[in-house]
Amino acid sequence: MGALITWWIWTNWRKANPSADPSKVYILNSAVSSQIVKTIADAEGFKNETTLTGFKWMGNRAEELRAEGNQVILAWEESIGYMPGHTLDKDGVSAAAVFAEIAAFLHTQGKSLEDQLYALYNKYGFHLVRSTYWMVPAPEVTKELFSTLRADLKFPTKIGDADVASVRDLTIGYDNSKPDNKPVLPLSTSSEMVTFFLKTGSVTTLRASGTEPKIKYYIELITPPGKTQNDLESVISELDQLEKDVVATLLRPQQFGLIPRK
Repeated sequence: MGALITWWIWTNWRKANPSADPSKVYILNSAVSSQIVKTIADAEGFKNETTLTGFKWMGNRAEELRAEGNQVILAWEESIGYMPGHTLDKDGVSAAAVFAEIAAFLHTQGKSLEDQLYALYNKYGFHLVRSTYWMVPAPEVTKELFSTLRADLKFPTKIGDADVASVRDLTIGYDNSKPDNKPVLPLSTSSEMVTFFLKTGSVTTLRASGTEPKIKYYIELITPPGKTQNDLESVISELDQLEKDVVATLLRPQQFGLIPRK
């Protein structure tokens, strides 16, 4: 849904503003949402920024960007919340109207929402997301697990066969993709949150729940462009393997006594 609404909002803005500078146009999404916004933004020339999870962060950032003379045309997060138009909070009524508009337009073209999603994957690469959680037997286990991941800032350099390109740890304020190793996003000291960006383009985030004894992970497998629906089975197999590698390398359930989600 996020991919489709991003495509639709951007496409219509560009049609209405064919000669305008897209570098002052923004679509925002949360740090654990799909990277497909960034992929489309890099290809098309508009800007994408990520925020911490929650519409208070996206709404505040949108207001700041607009005050600086930019246009924020959309914001969304992975838990199916959308902020289209001028609103500064998620708006289900407006989002439903936009999706109805998308479906109606595609119907006139003889296409379904699924058809358009595969067209986007063909143009920009598959972006398949998988998320779940493992239960933690005791609070101190969560602290120990994350402490071992970041011990002496020697984060894992590989997840399975994939090399790690960079790591962003918002709990301690570290991002080695930046010149000073300081993240752009605000710290999230109240809960553990570490993101691994792989050289393949794929991304995985480990995040401790702030309210329950669980550790969540968000995995996004990103492929090169050019693949079609016929490639879906092999892409899902890649995602399955990446998930196994994330669990074995980062979560280490046997070592820490984690309990799988039922």
